[in-house]
Amino acid sequence: MSDYSRPDNGSGCCRCCFSFILTLGLTSLFLWLSLRTSNPVCSIQDVYIPALNKTRNSTSDQSIYLDLKLDNENKDKGIFYDPLNITLHYYINQSNGNGIPISNYVLKGFYQGHQKKARRKNWTDTQGVPWDAAVNITGGRPPVFRVDLATAVRFKILVWKTKRHRLILGADFEVSDRGQKLQKKGTRLKSGAPELFSGNSCIAFSLVVFCTLVLVFI
Repeated sequence: MSDYSRPDNGSGCCRCCFSFILTLGLTSLFLWLSLRTSNPVCSIQDVYIPALNKTRNSTSDQSIYLDLKLDNENKDKGIFYDPLNITLHYYINQSNGNGIPISNYVLKGFYQGHQKKARRKNWTDTQGVPWDAAVNITGGRPPVFRVDLATAVRFKILVWKTKRHRLILGADFEVSDRGQKLQKKGTRLKSGAPELFSGNSCIAFSLVVFCTLVLVFI
């Protein structure tokens, strides 16, 4: 007996559509992975505050030496920095966590190649610090200072430049009785904004969910 059943063209068409959508989604994901960018890593490498060096027995030199390190960890993307605004704070009352601004200066913007490191070492004058009280803090607690960095960066991808991305970072550090940063290793400046599901992470998460759903329903 002859088989007069008609082929199910609709099912084949649906499969082709789903395959196309899946390919498009995976291509978008791989493209994002190749073009995604990482913010530079900024850290305090060294600090020297002569007024807090008890071996000098003097608080007349009220300047601060600050050594900042900027790492571009992107494998194939350069970074253009706008001028970097550096602000230093001193915590008079460590219990309430409120610091007073004691110095501010601006570093010239520059370009940093991929996987390159840069150091910015500067002396800066301060104002408003009760140095005598800072030297003789009661309770054995070391003086605490803070560095805040504010700038904007653009990433160079091949011959293109991205739009500017605001970068606001900061970190506290303690100072010894020799006027040096207590933590020997670099102190990383961090952002107070949550990184989970923000910016590029949100895009990647959405693409992964999309591709997973397509695979489930094929």
